[in-house]
Amino acid sequence: MEPVAVHTLDLRFQGEPGVIAAFLVEGPEGLALIETGPGSTLPALREGLAGLGVAPERVGDVFVTHIHLDHAGAAGWWARQGATVHVHPRGAAHLIDPARLLESARMVYGERMDPLWGEMLPALAERVRAPADGEITRAAGLEIRALDTPGHARHHHAWAIGGTLFAGDVAGARLPGSDYVSVTSAPPQFDPEAYDASIARLEAEGFERLYLTHFGLFEGVAEHLAAYREAVRRASDFVRDRLREGMDAESLQVAYQAFQMEQAFRLGAPPEIWAGCQLANPAAMCADGIRLYWEKRFGNPN
Repeated sequence: MEPVAVHTLDLRFQGEPGVIAAFLVEGPEGLALIETGPGSTLPALREGLAGLGVAPERVGDVFVTHIHLDHAGAAGWWARQGATVHVHPRGAAHLIDPARLLESARMVYGERMDPLWGEMLPALAERVRAPADGEITRAAGLEIRALDTPGHARHHHAWAIGGTLFAGDVAGARLPGSDYVSVTSAPPQFDPEAYDASIARLEAEGFERLYLTHFGLFEGVAEHLAAYREAVRRASDFVRDRLREGMDAESLQVAYQAFQMEQAFRLGAPPEIWAGCQLANPAAMCADGIRLYWEKRFGNPN
């Protein structure tokens, strides 16, 4: 059964439209939310729901694709409102006790941490559920299926409702108005082989509609996934080759950003699309994620 309706809620991350989305799913028996965004965008999320006439207590189930702060930072708040939060089994403990997750993020973001991400509340353990791969959860009168899809992160579920796919970060970041797809490869769990297998799995499902957290609804799912598979390969090979040439981490960030900018402009992405991608999925951070993969795999790749 397909959803009665899916509402894309623009969370206006850092005041910018079209960067991070959450999705309110209407079923025949109620409402579910897919993705929460960070704590910093909770006011925008609540405003978007209010605009649809939806009070938070009407949302009985919340599904997050993975525990990165831009996708699940407000999950604890929703659990405290009485919603059941559904998350990959590898991520459940970090929603219940996010101390290590927040410590790691603070090391990366420093003084920018709070303005970027806001507060992440611990989720009540009794409100957290961790479905296994392929498991179907009945929520809002719909059957919502978990698809274990590593590559961006080992704790990643895409969520499928009939022919509709909510892909989180395993299908990249693509902003409306451009064919450019930014490779989501934030550290520390990028894995191109797992990515390739996950994309192949999604291709085999034959989905008709694709919702990206970054950002919104896209049709032509098969074409998007095929293009993204190639984009992941190119990005991974580019970083591997620069490491073989002896490039240091800082120089690699600059080179990778230039490489991605060339990809974007070659596909006709206007400057505002590039700027939005850098807010949603910064190229320097993504370069670090791919670099860490090759360093862990080969040590010195020369």
